[in-house]
Amino acid sequence: MRRLYLSATLLATSLLLAKAPGDTGTVCDRYQQADLIFTGSTETSWITTVDTRKSPIHRRSEKSKRVRFLVREWFKGPRRNTVEVWLTPGDCTLSAAANQTYLVYARNNQEKGRTESNACMGTKAVEQAAGDLRYLTAAQAGPAMATQLSGNAGGPNVNVVAQSGINKRYAVSDASGKYVLDGLQAGDWQVSIVGGTAQSVTLAPGRCIVLDLP
Repeated sequence: MRRLYLSATLLATSLLLAKAPGDTGTVCDRYQQADLIFTGSTETSWITTVDTRKSPIHRRSEKSKRVRFLVREWFKGPRRNTVEVWLTPGDCTLSAAANQTYLVYARNNQEKGRTESNACMGTKAVEQAAGDLRYLTAAQAGPAMATQLSGNAGGPNVNVVAQSGINKRYAVSDASGKYVLDGLQAGDWQVSIVGGTAQSVTLAPGRCIVLDLP
């Protein structure tokens, strides 16, 4: 009995610690994996109980919230004026407040015939989405512009330059030393701290690259 209890405990712990499906580290991943991306304001929400059967140890019913969004700006997928999204439960639960605006990354669940999202997909309040929105705005120009180059410049307020032929882009690192360049044309770039030694990097369409500068 003790051995069975310990096995069940270890299995439950591993389920809790496992990385949630769809949990990605970059805005490029979120952009590529989502079927729909938009900003929208919550119109109405209601609770529907769904049996998730998420654990082999026990079965439990959890509550998924279905939310209707009034679309503000569209970034990917067939455009609609309103979208109904199921906010799925689990480790990636997202609480959507009424009459608030969110950046929504969503996927179409063909098996269940519904559109789903959660925090692991990248959905968040628009006030927390400034970095993603810069990337998404650049990506509207086409796949070749859906790129991001970022990294540590070694300190705050450091000027960084990226050059490809006659094209130049500049960025200034933030308080943590991080710089970000969104929407660089796909291709070969030379990147450096202004006045420093350049490093070569090749950007493919839809790719995010982290490049720390000396």
